[in-house]
Amino acid sequence: MKRKIQEKILVVDDELRMCESLKTLLSNSGYEVETVQDGEEAIRLINENNFDLIVADIKMPKVNGVEILRKAKSKDKENLVILMTGYGSLDTAIQAIEEGAYDYFLKPIEFQDLERAIKRGLEKRKVDSDRKRLLEELKNANEELKKRVDELNALYQAGRALSSTDTLEDLLANILSLATKVIGAKTGSIMFLDPDSKNLSIKAAIGLDKEIIMNTRLELGKGVSGYVAEKGQPLLIEDIEKDPRFKRMSREKYETKSLICVPLKVKEKILGVINLNNKLSGEVFNAEDLKLISTFASQAAIAIDDAYNFEQSRKKIAQLSVLHQIASRLSTLDDFEELSGFIFEQLKKIMPLDFSFWFDWDERNQKVRLSLIQGLEKVSRDKASGLEIPVLDLDIFDRDKLCEKIKKRLSDEGVIPQKSIFCSFPILAEGAFHGILCAGNFRELPLSREEEEIISIVGSQAASIYERQRAILNATRLLTMGNMMSEITHDLKKPLTNLKGVIQLLKGGKGEEKKEELLEILDREIQRASELVRELVDFSNPGKYQTEKKSILSPLEKGLKLLETDIEKNRIKLIKVYPDNLPPIYINENELLEVFINVLLNAIESMSEGGELKVELGRHYDPQKQDSFLEVCISDQGVGIAKENLNRIFERYYTTKEGGSGLGLSIVERIVKAHNGFVKVESRLNKGTKFFIYLSCS
Repeated sequence: MKRKIQEKILVVDDELRMCESLKTLLSNSGYEVETVQDGEEAIRLINENNFDLIVADIKMPKVNGVEILRKAKSKDKENLVILMTGYGSLDTAIQAIEEGAYDYFLKPIEFQDLERAIKRGLEKRKVDSDRKRLLEELKNANEELKKRVDELNALYQAGRALSSTDTLEDLLANILSLATKVIGAKTGSIMFLDPDSKNLSIKAAIGLDKEIIMNTRLELGKGVSGYVAEKGQPLLIEDIEKDPRFKRMSREKYETKSLICVPLKVKEKILGVINLNNKLSGEVFNAEDLKLISTFASQAAIAIDDAYNFEQSRKKIAQLSVLHQIASRLSTLDDFEELSGFIFEQLKKIMPLDFSFWFDWDERNQKVRLSLIQGLEKVSRDKASGLEIPVLDLDIFDRDKLCEKIKKRLSDEGVIPQKSIFCSFPILAEGAFHGILCAGNFRELPLSREEEEIISIVGSQAASIYERQRAILNATRLLTMGNMMSEITHDLKKPLTNLKGVIQLLKGGKGEEKKEELLEILDREIQRASELVRELVDFSNPGKYQTEKKSILSPLEKGLKLLETDIEKNRIKLIKVYPDNLPPIYINENELLEVFINVLLNAIESMSEGGELKVELGRHYDPQKQDSFLEVCISDQGVGIAKENLNRIFERYYTTKEGGSGLGLSIVERIVKAHNGFVKVESRLNKGTKFFIYLSCS
């Protein structure tokens, strides 16, 4: 027969007789009794043992019964303590109850009453203990049930999420969130396997630093994730420090030593892995966790594969759409800055780009020169302005070294952060090297190999088309110059004819009486011929009409500065109207300076009594020429030009000014024509003149 376990009772009283009496009586009732007469010793016994009930006298030296009650309750609030005293009072009783005493007796004690109180107390303790145990068992059962329900619900939710998520990024985030929630993991990640490089990289993560996410690259077969991806089998590690296959590389990464890694596999194709570690409970992962997450991963892998293929198709469509837009516009944009800006904005739609740099190639000096910047703030553009990078010691087709050198220079100058994603691409057009296109982002999002190839191809195509357009433009300008040279040659016939006629008169002896007059004619016509020959030489000199893209304000302001004294001398009020954002155009600055000086000087000389000189800039579209022009309007309040003379002002040698050569405006017209532009004049006698100069923006 199984022996009943005796309840343990501690009796504390400083009277030896009381302790012995209670021990005898309670022992006879079947209890295991221990007695002590010192309060400090009682506290030591309470700390070292578990008593079912304590009977203590309130009034004792050193440590009294109330302090013993407090100590017992602090150890276990369920401890039963009965207090007794020979000095009873209402205050003492109230204090005992407030401190949590089960019962309170006055001495002398009736044993039957004490025994009944002890019996009730122990029965209550047993009932409370059984109830607590049952509640704990019920709680554990509910938690286990909840866990199973959560697991089933997670699989159900996963099925819904996997079929309804729009993007691969959202899908991966949902899968990882559900996996960590169900398994109870604090940290997790999904890694994808690149089929080309055979490297694993993190595509979704919970509880990992951004730097770890960005920089983690694992070779197939290396580390836990690489091992699982290579073997294609799930892996449960109870203690990574003791597993002979792996070395614990980072104690910070694993707060607990247990982890799970399962493959994402469709048929025999490995897409990647799911990693889970740092269990919230601090416990190790178990076989049920591994089974659940493996089932989950099988379902997730199918959805990931479908989403990946769909996203790749959508990405291809977006790329083709953007490439079509770029191809459609390349041939219609004449301005390379506008062209590069359009390309940059289009490429941003299909890849993570925050900036781009275009470098021109200076073959003579073996260096690249920064010509265009897209996407940066003005402060960064100012830092990069005029930047030149020697590449004499580098192979210009060695992309890695070239990229490293340019990135270092830009980061040293404070243009971009050192951690930026940065790529460079040699620009080839018509079989020749034209420069370098650099692009990247501040978000530390690497560009794929496919994205890099797109940038390289688009950059080279843009440069090739632009060079062809420049060649056509140069040919057009050469044709314009050829026409003007024909005009000058035609004009040269007149002085030559006059020279020939005078010489024939002198040879025949018929001009002796008008010799002085004829010699004067000879001198004048020789001077005219000399001027025409000089102009012919100027137009035939390619270097003289070499143009560069600049603001029209540069030669205009220089001209105004040179004539500043004349403006003040004639008491003329100068008004300038310059709108913002006027585009730079291709000009020969010295030649346009001559144009502006000629026109401004005519306006100043027409206002000898003072007046208002107005210089206005603007944009003009000519529907007949189907071209955009930059308009320069110089207006005065001078004497004006008679209507009958207005059509002759551009004729060579025509002038109404005393001592004038008649060459100024004819040269103005020819220089403007050389810039693919034209000139118009409006004038009224004694009201003033408006001189319009139109310069092509293409």
